[in-house]
This record gives sequence, C-alpha cells and structure tokens, in this order.
Amino acid sequence: MRWSDGRLTEAEVDTESKSGGRGVFSTVGCRNGRPLLWERHRSRLSASVECLGATGEVSLPEEADLCSLLAANGFNDSARLRVVAWKRGTERWRVEASVGDCGAVGPRVAPAKVSVERWEGVPPFAGHKTVSRMPWDLARERALEAGFDDVVLADADGRILETSVANIWVVRDGVARTPPAPLRCLPGVMRGWLLDNLCAEGFRTEECDLDIADLVGADEIWLSNAVIGLRRVGSSPDQRWESWPNFDRIVRMGVPAPGWPG
Repeated sequence: MRWSDGRLTEAEVDTESKSGGRGVFSTVGCRNGRPLLWERHRSRLSASVECLGATGEVSLPEEADLCSLLAANGFNDSARLRVVAWKRGTERWRVEASVGDCGAVGPRVAPAKVSVERWEGVPPFAGHKTVSRMPWDLARERALEAGFDDVVLADADGRILETSVANIWVVRDGVARTPPAPLRCLPGVMRGWLLDNLCAEGFRTEECDLDIADLVGADEIWLSNAVIGLRRVGSSPDQRWESWPNFDRIVRMGVPAPGWPG
C-alpha cells in the first residue's frame, strides 16, 4: 500500500513522473507506528515545492495519513517513509508516500568508515532534496565499492559539503560544527533538530565553513539524517577514532529517530 494524492492505494509508482526526475522528497524516520519530526519534513518539502515553481497549494499528507500508511503495511516499530512531490507539467503536482524497512539503526550501529571526494562545484538545487540524485548516488557507489560506508563530499576548494546521504558534524572542544545550509549542504531535518537541542547537553553549535583539514584532529565526527539519527565516524583517510564520549552524551538525550531510546 502507498499514499497517493490524498488516499491509500495499491497502485504502482508513477513511472512517467519518475523518469522525468522533476520533484523533491523527504525520507522520514518512524518509530512505534508514527512518523518522527514530520512537521519539520513537511515545512522543508513545502519550501522546496515553492522554490520549484508551485503556483498553488500542494497537498502534502497529514501525520494521521502517514500513521494509516504505516499501519496498512504492518510497520508498527522502526521504519522509514519516503514522501515525494512530483512536478507534472507547469502547474500540477502529484504527491506520493511509501514505506519500507529502515535497516540497522540506533546509537549502537557500528562506526562508519568514510572516504573523501572532491567535486568541481555544487550541483544545482543542492539545498533541496531533489529526486535527481545521480551525483550523490554515484559518489556513494564509488565509496561502497572501495570498502567505505559513506563519502564526505567537498568542493574544489576543499570546503566540506555533506556526505552522500547525511549531514556532517565536526566536534572539537565541546563545539559541534556543521557546514552552513543551504549554501554548502541540505538543511537536513535531523541537522535542524540537533542545532535546536544540542545545547541541552552542554554543547555549543556553529554553522560555519569547514575544510577537509578540519577532519584531522577532530575529537569526533558524526553523520546525521532523519533515519539514522546520528552515527559515529570510526575512520577517515587520515585518522581513526576509538572512543566517542561526546556521542555517548547524545545517546542520553533521546534522539527522535528509529532505533533510538524514546
């Protein structure tokens, strides 16, 4: 079952819209049969749809619609939702939501091994989560084939952008820094939640430019998105980490993501 334009349906994905590649989406973490941080996802989707030229209101699902979708597909525990707004023609939009397994998640997922890749420039609409993901997908494939879990992306000048699927945090001396959005990266939903809530555990946060050199000497590096919540980095090309005391403090906060203590 999927949710499509206001109702649950067993219809297949609109492949014509998919092949056109004109649209934006959000991947939503779910726990106990409910979408997490949905209002933040909804707000970002609305802003992206407006940026792509929507002239009228685009009907995104309500939280109750997503709960019904999860229940109809038997997902009562951890899951992920994908909500997509497809642009069809000049004025019409089609909105779909589907549900799937979220894989291994939670604070005890093994630390990630990351590579580093430089891009000549930032792709168009990089501040929006567009369905045209080829640059990110290819970078991730190259990293996986080389034995890494993800890849840290940087521009030609060495300024860090994000990873193929997550925002990045460089932690040093109690300050958690992340590249500025949308200038350098996607304004991730979990990224936004962390910026609003890390102060509760005594961290300072900064949105600022970070260079590849900042990865070396960091106390810890984290990756964040709405499904994994937060993941420790265990190694980059020039450094390894064996302990993550700052990350352990975050575990006590209760991150709103699948597999995390609620």
